[in-house]
Amino acid sequence: MSLCVLAFAQDPGAGQKAATDRPQVSLVVKTTTDLSEAADLVSEFTKLNPGVAVEYSKILSTDLFDQVVKSAGTKGTADVVWSSSMDLQIKLANDGYAAEYRSAEADGIFGWARWKDRAYGVTAEPVVIVFNKRLLHEGLVPKDHAELLRLLTDHLPVFQGKIATYDPERSGTGLLFITQDVRVTAQTWKLVAAMGRAKVKLYSSSGPMIDRVSAGDLVLAYNVLGSYALERAKRDQDIGVVFPSDYTLLLSRIALIPQSAQQPELARRFVDFLLSRNGQALLARHSLGSVREDTEPVVAGNADAKIAARPIALSIDLLTYLDQAKRRRFLKDWKEFLQAY
Repeated sequence: MSLCVLAFAQDPGAGQKAATDRPQVSLVVKTTTDLSEAADLVSEFTKLNPGVAVEYSKILSTDLFDQVVKSAGTKGTADVVWSSSMDLQIKLANDGYAAEYRSAEADGIFGWARWKDRAYGVTAEPVVIVFNKRLLHEGLVPKDHAELLRLLTDHLPVFQGKIATYDPERSGTGLLFITQDVRVTAQTWKLVAAMGRAKVKLYSSSGPMIDRVSAGDLVLAYNVLGSYALERAKRDQDIGVVFPSDYTLLLSRIALIPQSAQQPELARRFVDFLLSRNGQALLARHSLGSVREDTEPVVAGNADAKIAARPIALSIDLLTYLDQAKRRRFLKDWKEFLQAY
């Protein structure tokens, strides 16, 4: 876990005066989001809330979940919990660990981005296909899921040993994406089989897949988190990003306020800021798409993707594969299709 305490002032003199004239109140935010993606957002929040220091910690999603559960009934260690692990966040909310709060910004966000006034989706991040522009000419770049299946079938030598995707056995994010794919269409299993024939390489996170595509070790990676891909493409001319035109899944990083929060009023203020037009605009600088109905485009990096956007809604359905028996059955099917040829 990395910890960074952020306390920003308008200028050094103002900061010194604030430190001596009034006590600092600490708001503890624990999250899976990199500090680099949120520093300007937290800075702006502290400017709007003089006397508030934000203790911002990046932590693994499973550790975050465990900390909230263990702190139940006591003074907790976090005031705001903000995680990309959608299933674990909804489980916390469903099991009574999240405080009920109807955000002042609730009416401005999409219905799929909130759950019973206990959990709020803060981002809308596309799940994309990443490819190497040097190695794949336009005719070999898939525009949708069906075309990817066709290309893997008709041009197998091009892709053999040169494609990647998440390993759903090692990555909760990867499991979420592939189970959502299957929920959209059973044709997904044909695509899994085609990736198996192409000797797909499996990864536990998006970053290494993007690195390998950029280096040319891979020509294509499937189901990559778009926020990372879009940020990389800004500075790497070899990275191409495809928003599948048939449907583009949208992941949301979910924020909630634990029942055990020591600063619940400040926590509510922070959640409001995350969902506000200002907060959403600051997140959009880092390719983290908006959940607001009055912000365009919904999907960062591609205005057209709004048409095909398929948000992963905050719902009880996200708990399905936390059931170990259902998880084992799904992964058994995954391995059988992947190894079918």
